[in-house]
Amino acid sequence: MKMKRFTAQMLLAVLCGSAATAQRLDITLTDNSVVSYDVSQIQYMEVMPQGEPGQLDGYWYLGYRVMGGSTVHYDGSEKLTFSGTVLKWLKSSGEEVYDLEYSEDKKSFDAVSRSTGRKTTYTIAANESDLMVLKTGTVWRYFYKSATAAREVSEVESFPNRAELATAEQVIARYKSGSSNSTKTPMGRHFESFGAATDEDKAWLADAGNQPSFTVGNYNKWTAKAVKLYPYTDPTPADVNQHAIGNCCMCAVLASFAYMYPAFIKDIITQEGNKYSVKMYDPKGNPVTVVVDNKFLCDGNGNLAQCTGKNNAVTWATVLEKALMKWETRFGCNGIEGIGTEHAAPPFTGCGNSFAITPGTLYPGEMQKVVDWAMRNGMVGVGGFNKGGLVCGTLESVTGHAFTLMYTSSPDKYLWTMRNPWGNGSVDGKLEIPNRRAIQKTIDFRLVYPGAAEPFLKEGLGGYTVPKWTPRKSDLGVDKRLLRQCGIEHYGPIDEVDDDAAAEASTADGVE
Repeated sequence: MKMKRFTAQMLLAVLCGSAATAQRLDITLTDNSVVSYDVSQIQYMEVMPQGEPGQLDGYWYLGYRVMGGSTVHYDGSEKLTFSGTVLKWLKSSGEEVYDLEYSEDKKSFDAVSRSTGRKTTYTIAANESDLMVLKTGTVWRYFYKSATAAREVSEVESFPNRAELATAEQVIARYKSGSSNSTKTPMGRHFESFGAATDEDKAWLADAGNQPSFTVGNYNKWTAKAVKLYPYTDPTPADVNQHAIGNCCMCAVLASFAYMYPAFIKDIITQEGNKYSVKMYDPKGNPVTVVVDNKFLCDGNGNLAQCTGKNNAVTWATVLEKALMKWETRFGCNGIEGIGTEHAAPPFTGCGNSFAITPGTLYPGEMQKVVDWAMRNGMVGVGGFNKGGLVCGTLESVTGHAFTLMYTSSPDKYLWTMRNPWGNGSVDGKLEIPNRRAIQKTIDFRLVYPGAAEPFLKEGLGGYTVPKWTPRKSDLGVDKRLLRQCGIEHYGPIDEVDDDAAAEASTADGVE
């Protein structure tokens, strides 16, 4: 396709004749939105062929050149113009034109100069919406979407100083850490020093009248509540909303069960009236049954400390949380507050084999590969951030907190999803992770093998679709103590409406 260039003066002549008044150029997009420009600010316009998927495209301005310990900040005057397999590089010495040949995986390309025939290979370290990083040899070049951005950027993002690995298996083999695998118990290394359940333990766990010993703050009463195990017919992450107990990893694990293994949840819970039998495993990986009643941890006003579904509904998640409290009361392996991902999953799945990926060790593309691998293989995935306040979709990152890993429902805009178990807003706590190194380098993963849940993996797993509900003013939300532990006073968005407008009859299993 032949490129066409129009000067601003030609544009004025064509569109406006000889009119002396100020003019603007209005461009109507396919979605009927309009973008306007002051014609006097337009130097020229070009109609150019667009690159194929995976190829670099558009205009980029050089901001930094990094080599070894040397960092040079440029003023944005050097410009790259990508158009299909052609690159125009405007330098202080003039414009150089290159023909490009991309690698099969589109992670690198060869640039052959039309004037000299010299070939240079560039690795694409980053191709984000507002940052492109090209690496050749030991030289890193950082490009930005405008000359102004190139001039004003104050620092460069760090990337691993190595070649990007091709597969998730290669990444995991080389960069996984913190393995919890044990040769002594399938429950994982943490449980090695704890014994198997005795007959006395089994009898105590099977008696629904035996309550957990756990309390937190003013929440010290076991109060009977109406239970509706599955408000949306099948378990869903929306059934898991953390309130006053500092067990975000456990809540994230339960939400992962709901996202990937809803049938597993239904398999391990059996209801008989106001009693709920839960299939679990002792510290040595032997099956045990934990039976709980419909009394849950509350304050003196009947407000729940435990996780609930929307509108404070007592769900399967509330039942499993209590079952774990009771399990911990008997075996004393962890406690509930602060329980880790690799400690919260095994009592339900019988498997504590897991590993971690630490922040900043992977390229963005490698992180995406690991997430996709984890979802394909049914890993119970929980992540966190080491920096707060990063905008991820409509919510922000929070430190000292756990999030459930999921596929994104918007793969054209985001790479993956991390659900906050606080369940905030109409997005139900979903943080959408963009293609930005500044965000990805702050994220860590803990991936736990599914154990007994494996046969129940949901077919056709995709992005998490949030069910519909109407927020109420009486919704408990997350306790301020937990917010302060994360270094914040408020976390939103949180929608509120009048109870009267939202009230509707709900069917419960009954209250003693």
